[in-house]
Amino acid sequence: MPVPQVLAIHDLCVFGRCSLGAAMAVLPARGVQCCPLPLSLFPAPTIFPGVSMTDLSREMGRILNEVKGLGVRFDAIYSGYLANAGQAGLVKAAYEAFPDAFRVVDPAMADNGKLYRSIDPALVGAMKELAGGAHLITPNVTEAAILLGKPPESAPSDESEALEWVKALSENGRSVVLTGGGGDGITVGWSGKDGFGVFWTPRFGGSFPGSGDIFASYLLSELLHASPLGEAVQAAARFVGECAAETVRRGAEPREGLLFETVLRRG
Repeated sequence: MPVPQVLAIHDLCVFGRCSLGAAMAVLPARGVQCCPLPLSLFPAPTIFPGVSMTDLSREMGRILNEVKGLGVRFDAIYSGYLANAGQAGLVKAAYEAFPDAFRVVDPAMADNGKLYRSIDPALVGAMKELAGGAHLITPNVTEAAILLGKPPESAPSDESEALEWVKALSENGRSVVLTGGGGDGITVGWSGKDGFGVFWTPRFGGSFPGSGDIFASYLLSELLHASPLGEAVQAAARFVGECAAETVRRGAEPREGLLFETVLRRG
């Protein structure tokens, strides 16, 4: 069997375990080739104060055209954080260039009841449009609320309501994986062609930047190796839980993200 190939369209941080830094580590370790298309360059995750952003859109548009001309194929196109609404156009261009690819959108634009400070209404609209054309979306609770037209601070009151949100987001047959935390655990709801369900996993520590990137990358690796969605969700959630436990055990700086490297090494 050929190794699955993913075109990963994200930002890239020089330091920190998030976005392309996470995808380029997790996907290959899980038997998937990660082909990066960085749309923006950051020194570190934006949780660090005063970090700058370099927009690489013009260069990446040219490079995407050259990649298309090589005659390569991708099993999936996997996009995440976008720095501005214009970058959504490059994701759409990738869809047009590789129409048979499985489209995964992690609508990274909000968390903990509020939008990231760099997100404006135009980018929210662009992210909604991308999510509408995806085969799989992986929002957290805040992002799901925004996609559903609810106030960002909204959250499901229980697992039953979480499942209602997932079903509402599953329009046009797309698959949805919704992640959310509260108290001592994290609830993950999913809906797809194989059915729907809710999975609970213990919470370790607080909030870690890049957790969603690691979860979505691991989830995609499972799906590309033909795992059913429910099994893939549980495997990804357990992996992130193990990474969080390892991070807390070692007393690592939370802003640097989850220590996934040591967990990957254990296999």
